[in-house]
Amino acid sequence: MRLRIPSALPYFFGGLRISSGLSLIGAVVAEFVAGTGGSGAGLVYQIPQAGFQLNIPRLFAPLLLITVTGVVLFAITAWVSRIGLRGWHDSQL
Repeated sequence: MRLRIPSALPYFFGGLRISSGLSLIGAVVAEFVAGTGGSGAGLVYQIPQAGFQLNIPRLFAPLLLITVTGVVLFAITAWVSRIGLRGWHDSQL
């Protein structure tokens, strides 16, 4: 256990970084396919609605928010990886 878990941590954090972005993509695709899902519409639902109404600022605002969310998720997972591997793994030296 003392050897396996620390040697697996770099791969675990790499998978965490990848899966955070893929989870955001999955949420966007699910909302795009499902539609509104109730009275309040989500960010992805606003994109085609703004396209139909030719409201360009309203079309790009959800895209910007989704992009910022993806960057923040990646930055948080990279920070957690840096904290977890600090001082002993070659990728963080």
